[in-house]
Amino acid sequence: MRIDITVYDGVDELDVIGPLEVLRRAAQSGAGLTVRMVTRSAVEEVTGSCGLRFRPDGVFAPDADVVVVPGGGWVARDDRGAWGEVRRGDWLPLLALAASRGAVMAGVCTGTLLLAHAGIVGDLRATTHHQARQDLAELGVRVADERVVDEGRLVTSAGVTSGIDLALWLVERWFGGNLADGVGAALEYPRYAPARPAERPGNVARPPAHDPRA
Repeated sequence: MRIDITVYDGVDELDVIGPLEVLRRAAQSGAGLTVRMVTRSAVEEVTGSCGLRFRPDGVFAPDADVVVVPGGGWVARDDRGAWGEVRRGDWLPLLALAASRGAVMAGVCTGTLLLAHAGIVGDLRATTHHQARQDLAELGVRVADERVVDEGRLVTSAGVTSGIDLALWLVERWFGGNLADGVGAALEYPRYAPARPAERPGNVARPPAHDPRA
């Protein structure tokens, strides 16, 4: 199994690093998967929203088993980040192509907005950062007040740290709960157990705080 994490200038660092570490730890523990950071076109590095520089592993190709799409910069309407990527539109047909070829698409934080604008979410249940949920609802999405929402070919997670929950759920979904629990324990991440996807519809949450980097 190959899991690609998309990266672009202005991406939220933890949206990327949280899932990356979970998934690579799972691979080190025996899960049959590889994880790459991929860019839309060939570049030497990508700079995140807090200045961290990523050295990508390769260029996006629409044949991964899972595509993880992180967010960043949406709430601030930053040209560097998910908001800018939606406005430019270059990622959208690539994500749509990967989905049409059968990839499981996974949105972290406001990466879900990229998936929604690519026509992948539609009227499915999904979640995103609390300050972007109204934007998601306006696109016809059934917004859920949950950390992780699994709709089969679409898996989404709420703000920033919930990308760790999403990655742990992907590990559990394909490789079992024991491995996911083991990775969570190694990370000392006790929030995972109650953050597994619920089987009930959620409601739009009231935003508790402002985070312009989402």
